[in-house]
Amino acid sequence: PWPQGSAALSSQQALIIGMLLLVAAAGKSALLPFSGWLPRAMEGPTPSSAIFYGALSVHLGAFLLLRVSPVIELSAWLSGAVVALGLASAVFGAITARVQTDVKSGLAFASLTQVGIITAEIGLGFRYVALVHIIGHACLRTLQLLRAPSLLQDYHTLENAVGGRLHRPKWIGPRWLPAHLGRTIYRFALERGSLDAVLDAFIVRPFVGVFEWCNRQEQRWSAFLAGESAPPQTVTLDAEDGP
Repeated sequence: PWPQGSAALSSQQALIIGMLLLVAAAGKSALLPFSGWLPRAMEGPTPSSAIFYGALSVHLGAFLLLRVSPVIELSAWLSGAVVALGLASAVFGAITARVQTDVKSGLAFASLTQVGIITAEIGLGFRYVALVHIIGHACLRTLQLLRAPSLLQDYHTLENAVGGRLHRPKWIGPRWLPAHLGRTIYRFALERGSLDAVLDAFIVRPFVGVFEWCNRQEQRWSAFLAGESAPPQTVTLDAEDGP
């Protein structure tokens, strides 16, 4: 039962199981380094983005961590990992949201910022604060995403009301930040941290390589059982070889 329940695990067992649950939650809530799917999900229709991704799906990983919070509390290392991942995801989302060229991607990374903060709250043991944060943030993002298609019209209406252009800052970071460091951060945010390329190089390709090796072994075993010396191969004939 939540929240009074307690886990009958040792600290080491809680650390191992909790890290696996943390990876699962990171994938479901688009935490680092699995943040690439969230803005791509916003390419669909706005109502589905608002209901499924902006309000529900992006919070499911955080809700998983909230439900297993008795396990997290058993290990200080696990709690620290949850807090560190949440804060890193919040900072990444806050930086990246400021350079997006469309409103739905900006809202997607803004949602990532809040989900990261919720994750850090869970790691710190603030269960009810995280629960209220999830509910409030889900309602707010649903409204914002549903209003996203009419954002430009609302912006023009606001400018007409004030009788002029609204102030648009030219610098996304603090003024004391060196210019070259600011450009580096801007490029990092514009490329969204190149997380998709990193995942492709270090996770996707190794898995694909393992599966291809298993496929080759299966073909060799099938050929051995069939009495063949080697699996059938595709032969390409040149044009001068004739039909």
